[in-house]
Amino acid sequence: MKNSKNQRANTAKIIFTSFIKIMKTNSISFKGINISNANLLGHKMSIYKLTQKDAPLIEKLEKEVDLKELIPNIDKNNFEIFNAILQGSFRHALDKNKHSMLLTCDDKPCGIMVNLNKTACHFVNYICTWPIEPDKKAPFGAQTLFEEMFKNFLNSQAKFIELYAIRFGDAISKYMRIGFTPRGGDNDVELMKISREKVLESYKRLKERINLEPANNKEDIDLLKELKY
Repeated sequence: MKNSKNQRANTAKIIFTSFIKIMKTNSISFKGINISNANLLGHKMSIYKLTQKDAPLIEKLEKEVDLKELIPNIDKNNFEIFNAILQGSFRHALDKNKHSMLLTCDDKPCGIMVNLNKTACHFVNYICTWPIEPDKKAPFGAQTLFEEMFKNFLNSQAKFIELYAIRFGDAISKYMRIGFTPRGGDNDVELMKISREKVLESYKRLKERINLEPANNKEDIDLLKELKY
């Protein structure tokens, strides 16, 4: 009888231990590091550093950021271009050779930036922002990402920043407004460049408008639980 009780106890212990292991394996969490915050027009803007371990969040965003729902009147051509940039951003966000940042507005993901930072030049591979609700944009979304990027650039030894602007809509003029100059291209894209001197000028203007502040708590937090979708 005693042996029977011991066997049942051991069996229960094995089952419980196995259950805990399964739960730990299936419990996917995202650990993000908050690097900067700002209060813009009553909205809390935050920037998080992304790394390879943040795949669960990126996979969730790939599935749940629905441009047709967020921009109800978007036409086919705009959608195809916008969606290609968005999906490219997600696809390259976890590249270990790149520096990626996630932007949130009131804890809702609303933008992403992917850069390749080399010694002499920082290159913007992707920058993409999207509405937090149908037809409701976050204030100064792209400019907020550029303020953080310009700060990082100025803390490096790099001499200039480059990016390719698509020849669609007002993309080129938007980059020109923050200091980039056109350098030539083809029928689809324009290479744009900004010098260190111009970055400093633009950073000061963005700082006056947005004023990102370093996050007080830079510990990993579970963004899959903290953010709103």
